[in-house]
Amino acid sequence: MFSHRAMFSKTTLVLGTALTAMALWSFIDCRLAQDAVAVPFTATESDDIDEDGDKDNKSRRRSQKNAGRLDTGNSALANGNENLSLGITNIADTAEVEAVVVRGSFDIYPVEYPALPPVEGTRINAGKKTSFVKPEEFPTFAGNDYREVMATTPGIIVSEEPSSPIINFGYRGLNSQRSEFMQVLKDGVSIKNEQFGFPETHYTPILDAVERIELIRAGAALQFGPQPGGALNFVMKMPRSDAPFHFTTRNVFGSYEYYRNYTEADGTLGPLGYYFYYDHREQDGFREANSDYDLNGGSARLVWNVTNDSRFVLTLDAYDEEHGEPGGLRRREAVNPPNSVFVEDDRTASTRFFDRFRLERYYATLEYQKFFSERTQLDIKAFGGYLTRWSKRQRGGAFGTLPSGPDANTNAIQLRSDYTEGLDARVRHDYNLFNDVSTIAGGIYFYHALQDRRDERGQTPDAEHGTLRNLNTGETWDGAIFAENRFHFGRLSIVPGMRLEFLQQSVDEEVNVSNPLHSQSDFSFVPLFGLGVGYVLMEGQQIVAPPPIAGEKGAVTKNPPAPIVTAGGPPRVELYGTVSQAYRPRTYGELVPTGASSVVNGDLKEGDSLQFEYGVRGKPFPYLNFDVGGFYFTFDDQVGEIILPDGFTSTGNIGDARYIGFEAASELDVLSLINGGVPSPYGNLTLYGNVTLLDAEFTSGPNRGNTPAYAPDYQVKTGAIYRYKDIIKLALLGTVVDDEFGDDGDSFEGFIPAYNVWDLTAEVKFWNGRAGAFVGIRNIFDEDYWGEVREEGIMPALPRNYYAGFEFFF
Repeated sequence: MFSHRAMFSKTTLVLGTALTAMALWSFIDCRLAQDAVAVPFTATESDDIDEDGDKDNKSRRRSQKNAGRLDTGNSALANGNENLSLGITNIADTAEVEAVVVRGSFDIYPVEYPALPPVEGTRINAGKKTSFVKPEEFPTFAGNDYREVMATTPGIIVSEEPSSPIINFGYRGLNSQRSEFMQVLKDGVSIKNEQFGFPETHYTPILDAVERIELIRAGAALQFGPQPGGALNFVMKMPRSDAPFHFTTRNVFGSYEYYRNYTEADGTLGPLGYYFYYDHREQDGFREANSDYDLNGGSARLVWNVTNDSRFVLTLDAYDEEHGEPGGLRRREAVNPPNSVFVEDDRTASTRFFDRFRLERYYATLEYQKFFSERTQLDIKAFGGYLTRWSKRQRGGAFGTLPSGPDANTNAIQLRSDYTEGLDARVRHDYNLFNDVSTIAGGIYFYHALQDRRDERGQTPDAEHGTLRNLNTGETWDGAIFAENRFHFGRLSIVPGMRLEFLQQSVDEEVNVSNPLHSQSDFSFVPLFGLGVGYVLMEGQQIVAPPPIAGEKGAVTKNPPAPIVTAGGPPRVELYGTVSQAYRPRTYGELVPTGASSVVNGDLKEGDSLQFEYGVRGKPFPYLNFDVGGFYFTFDDQVGEIILPDGFTSTGNIGDARYIGFEAASELDVLSLINGGVPSPYGNLTLYGNVTLLDAEFTSGPNRGNTPAYAPDYQVKTGAIYRYKDIIKLALLGTVVDDEFGDDGDSFEGFIPAYNVWDLTAEVKFWNGRAGAFVGIRNIFDEDYWGEVREEGIMPALPRNYYAGFEFFF
């Protein structure tokens, strides 16, 4: 990685990306000419059936395919090309070993397997460590309870902020604050405030509207751009096509005056499908004061099936929330600053009584999807929107203390307004190579953002307007070309990939009462490369021993009946490995200092990461899946602040860190196991468990030898989920996290003790599935803990709390 200065203009940026894109398209166009004969499409029927062969209400959302959804006749899992032991027989020849590859379908519904399909639409996942979770597999939660819904996903830590709807995702020891080091997406489009210059994530979609959550680890930067912490992608629900109108409403009531209403309507009328939802949440909060929030959000999605192989999808989002910031607490020391408020004395105490935060977000996405043939698919997304983030915070306070002194009579007011737009165009093409089918997928990406930042000084602790102190404008132009190729040779997949990122950022100050005005512009060319490898060890179809015949002794029969083929698809076990690069761009605040005693190093570079991933995963039996592997990655040239001898702070590249670890995850359906490997008539009882072991350390810089923030030595998630059709759901979910720090300095103030939290939720439906009720207890054993430490202090997590609700479906 290397950087150049502003001598490279925006014209250079656009032309360089466009020329490379033309070269990629020329290659694909050449391949298209070789495959002029298209395979005809066939309509598909629902194959998503529950354990007793009955379709439940939520299964119909997945199985009733939208008009325009196409199918190639592939089964759920890949078939083998040679006989294997353990009662496994081959199904098809090598040329047909592509059933896990999802093609010919606009809307993809992965089967129960510990990874995403090797090829998914216009993306290649082969060789990468991936996973996904469906919120509908759990009972209905009180709200956006992401700690609970991510219970079966290893490597993700959720630092809870119960006084606001903001979710903080951490990844394998990378800082979880505002999910800055992860790429967070919604239907493949970044939902960060501003993807490069202001990469905080203040918005996450409501779980009720999410079809599944995908996690792509090493190699995600090749597909989705910056951030070393992988990519978290929320795949939203689509309109059902089995009826012109469906209606769902949920109302939830809980502790601390919590209330939520979620209402949705969807259906299909001829070629037009629609999906609308409204989400309202409010609470008073459990802190002494100022821990309330009020949220209103909604989305409208229209699907126009132009033909049976092309469609447009328009999505409009609106989101508006305000919450109080009750401030942080501190741990008691031998010597404590004045006006300290201790977490040991009262976890519900507040230290800030006037601080508020508001967020408004309006966004639109227009997507065009086209199948040229079974072998070639095009996906183009145009997106854009507006976000404003406003806050007011009383001055004069320190870590875990009440504000005091003259500064306490004033406050700091900040307004950031972000305007973003972009284009993501991808194509996937299959071609014949050495009597097998290989795949190339790639595309181009354009992104532009403009941010206006305004800082004011209020003359009272609760002022909403004040004297202007800073005014600046940040701008980002980004262009990228990316491509991956899956060379497929029977059981072996080799996937080289690359991404060429052209990034220009600038900040221009108009007002700065503390420092001379600055104007900074930087251009970076960031080439990223990666290589993935996958090898299928076992695949085929399992045969279960036939049952004994009446009158015979034991299980031995003279004329046994036909063997019973287990449900859940053929077993599959595979090896995977990835080596890939990633990077973290500079932010606007790092380019130009806004504080009175702050300076920025003129040679500031973007951070870079080299990542290694390897493991084995599979579903050897219909009732068992697993994923076991290790990882190693570096994160170099991290940006931070250095205190200078004159008392000033300098923003610069302060050091490197390395992360090494082990992950294991498994799920076992006990009732299917007892029933001989076939679905039990009594439902599913899934015991799950996953563990992440981590050794993280700064290897250079002022924090050398320290453990990075939010990098516990271990994290364990375990529990049980019971489901009977779609009538009864019951879940006991546990999270165990080792000691960690909330800062890179490993300070006493930033220490987070180990905690062990359990949640219990249940849901039952009646009236032929048209009504339901659900209840839950979060933090059953009333664990006194915190998972987040901010500049203002310790943020205590929720004590034991309860919720209950009802729902109707039409």
